[in-house]
Amino acid sequence: MTRWLPALTVAAAVTAMLIALKTDISDIGRYYAYVGAAVVLPGTLIYRALRRTPHSLVEDLSFGTVVGLVAETAARPIWWAWPILTVILLRRHLRTPAYPHRPTRGWSWSVAAVAMGFVAYLTWAFLRVNPPVPTGRPADYMIDQLNLLAVAADLRHHFPLAVPELGDEPLPYHWFAYAHLAAAGRLTGVDLPVLWFRLDLPALAVLAVVLLAVAAWRVTGRAWAGPIAAALMYCVGEAVLPARAPAFFGTITAYYSWSSRSVLYASALSMPLIAVLAQILRREHTTRTWLLLTVLAAGVAGAKSTVLPVALAGLVCAGPRRAWRPSLVLAGVTGLAVLLLYGSEGGGLTWAPFGIMADFAHGRPVVIAAGLGAYAVAMGFRLAGALFVARPWGPVERFLAGAALAGFAATVLIWHNSWGQHFFAIAGFPFGAILSAAGVRRVPLAGLLGAAGVAVAAWSATVPRTNPVVPVYAFAALTLLVAAATRSKPAALVVVLFAGAAGLPYDAVHHANLGTAYHVRVTPDQAAGARWLRAHSAPDEYIATNVHRVGSGEQGRQSLAYWISAYSERRVLLGSWGYSPESNAIQAARHGVGPALDYWDPARLRANDLAIYEPTPARLRWLREQRVGWILVDRAQGRESPRLADQASYAWSAGDIVIYRLSAPCR
Repeated sequence: MTRWLPALTVAAAVTAMLIALKTDISDIGRYYAYVGAAVVLPGTLIYRALRRTPHSLVEDLSFGTVVGLVAETAARPIWWAWPILTVILLRRHLRTPAYPHRPTRGWSWSVAAVAMGFVAYLTWAFLRVNPPVPTGRPADYMIDQLNLLAVAADLRHHFPLAVPELGDEPLPYHWFAYAHLAAAGRLTGVDLPVLWFRLDLPALAVLAVVLLAVAAWRVTGRAWAGPIAAALMYCVGEAVLPARAPAFFGTITAYYSWSSRSVLYASALSMPLIAVLAQILRREHTTRTWLLLTVLAAGVAGAKSTVLPVALAGLVCAGPRRAWRPSLVLAGVTGLAVLLLYGSEGGGLTWAPFGIMADFAHGRPVVIAAGLGAYAVAMGFRLAGALFVARPWGPVERFLAGAALAGFAATVLIWHNSWGQHFFAIAGFPFGAILSAAGVRRVPLAGLLGAAGVAVAAWSATVPRTNPVVPVYAFAALTLLVAAATRSKPAALVVVLFAGAAGLPYDAVHHANLGTAYHVRVTPDQAAGARWLRAHSAPDEYIATNVHRVGSGEQGRQSLAYWISAYSERRVLLGSWGYSPESNAIQAARHGVGPALDYWDPARLRANDLAIYEPTPARLRWLREQRVGWILVDRAQGRESPRLADQASYAWSAGDIVIYRLSAPCR
């Protein structure tokens, strides 16, 4: 029983946190039951059927959970039946095999500590400041959160995916993380905002930590590389404390771990992929391993588009003799994903060397060189353990290093209107974290912890909050001085690894929820109106609205108001267009930052708005022809014509929100 104590402690801590945030206990129980019975159990059985040999129970359960997540998405048409069918077909794998490896208590408690630290950051930086639904007072949500919640809501009722605020316009996107939420919502009955803002994120965070720890153990063959790799990625921040994550320096964990659910989801799915590729490079595989590789690659491709290109670059560095076959598998899966998931679109990515530094460098070569040096220290100092990995490197070490470097190179060489190039660096970081952990295996744990405490206190007290280049280079100089004074590479490395440990606490305290920039305020009346529509409309009925932009002021010009589709779980005929393929294409062509401000079909936009502000039977008939069954008016954005009540049925109102029903085609 004592060997389960670390896992039970994490579960108890997460549950206590959820209860403290006023999450309904029945929702917690249903979600836990769903994850265990419909993801972990069937996924573990499939993984046991595909893996080469047993390693440890923690590997079977964690890697099996990833396989379960992939299978959950593939089995969408039979969401209810696939776990039962899997257990029936693979029941012989219910028997626990004899495992040759078992984690020590120190290993288990270390991984548990990393997981709880990561969940604590997510709780303080995100969960506590985002109510699932605003009730007593308005809530400020980061715009991306409501857009992605709308994506999950669309997948709950429709397939294939469409832009939730643009009718049935197809949305080529990495949607697997949101399909998981949609499945969990349908099978448990738990409200989708509760899943989004409470239950799913901490569970995914714990899974990601355990997966990286197990993957590092498997890849390096050293158990203690696991907790170290997990700490490097999920507990240690950058050597600079940026005022805003999407700036030039970016982050790996802060901000990105909660701002886009697909980042953490893809990070989790990439860990077993790394482990399986390492087995293949070492020629420790069977025929079933190739099927497992294909399944994992397909899951990663649908989770985030940046991971497989980075892994492919790493395989190229590993050498052709051992890497050509797995390279073909990954290239084939990538090609299919580009055709089937992404519609052969670039998503707004363009080739622009040092484009990410445009505002910082102003095109000056000296400034670019200084900025690149600072970027290397700030973002890559946690990977310095790779310098101490024994030479000569084999194909696995070259694979890990190549993938990590490819991620950072792509971030510097590619440009995106919404800073999407950062996702390449994030995709490559687990590869580098595993390699770095292999290099610090001889550093005493007590020394690491002691240095961590000193470094955190010193760094958080002295770090400047202005130009980030100065503290970055000062940090590099400090590291060299420590190395010279101690004549010890490990001692210097301890300082390097943990000087950024203040990053996540600093971000959680000073920049929780990214402040109020790039947010939309949702009132209780707005949320109540959208949820009333969810209860009284059919999923195939569209909503017409006058809500196209966020609000007032400079930010209010942006067409990024997604609260209607997020909380109603219904498609809007023409709401906001900022996050759409056309918007990305327009901004990529202009090399503009942010979404397109103006809609590209003004005649359609005018027809939509005139049906609300100047309604006629013909204009309302046009709405019905577009499958519109309801009209939601936010009078803060503009007051509807009094004639609308004569031609449509009044249905509901509260504050500025009024809802009308188009019950029959107008004649």
